[in-house]
Amino acid sequence: MSTWTDRARLFVRGRAFLLDLGEEVAFYTESGPRRARYLLVGRLSPPELLRLGLPRQGVLHYPLPVDPLAFDWEGETVVLPGLRVYLGGPPEFVETPYYAWPLPRLTGPRPPG
Repeated sequence: MSTWTDRARLFVRGRAFLLDLGEEVAFYTESGPRRARYLLVGRLSPPELLRLGLPRQGVLHYPLPVDPLAFDWEGETVVLPGLRVYLGGPPEFVETPYYAWPLPRLTGPRPPG
């Protein structure tokens, strides 16, 4: 079993697909490097975003107009229309306009606190 699926939690709330990775991770995305603990997919209004209770930082948000239940897992890849999140690392080639994968850690885990 993947370490990602062991520690990540998946939520579908209203029009939102939310993946909590359990810790902040460095990602490479179509717009460059980003750090995030949460992956949020969905076109949401400001009140809907507030109801999710997410922090302002550490959220990789893709405001795509997709059905949050229209996702699939392919190995260690989360698949949504127009988006792939390659949790197992970079793919041989990118299949969608929006994508992300975790960057390798250069040092050990962050100290608590």
